[in-house]
Amino acid sequence: MFSTNIRVRYKETDKGGRVYHSNYFVWLDMTRTEFLRSLGISYAKLEEEGIFIVVRKAEMEYLSSAEFDKEYTIRIDSFKTNKIKLDFYYSILDNITEDIIAKAFTQLVIVNKQGKPIKIPNHLKEKLTNF
Repeated sequence: MFSTNIRVRYKETDKGGRVYHSNYFVWLDMTRTEFLRSLGISYAKLEEEGIFIVVRKAEMEYLSSAEFDKEYTIRIDSFKTNKIKLDFYYSILDNITEDIIAKAFTQLVIVNKQGKPIKIPNHLKEKLTNF
């Protein structure tokens, strides 16, 4: 399991002080990026090598609303890999009540500069497998 914490900024909310739905996906991206960084995987370095990680599918189940100025934990509960895909499963938790306010799933695909799917490079797969 891996997690990051965020405090909801005013710009992420609607007039009612609730987080606008698309911002949850930004939080997932931030968490994935930090997860990969913790494994020694740099998006920038991968891109220099001609390897790109793109979102193929994203799903979110909203159970309750995140609110302005409150803190939340975005947690990667698990992930799976196959030859070209990375599947991530997440929970977003209220830091005070510890209630899960959202559950999410993203599927990422490894592609080359031309946008064609490629196998997950061995050095990347090895780091993910060792987690």
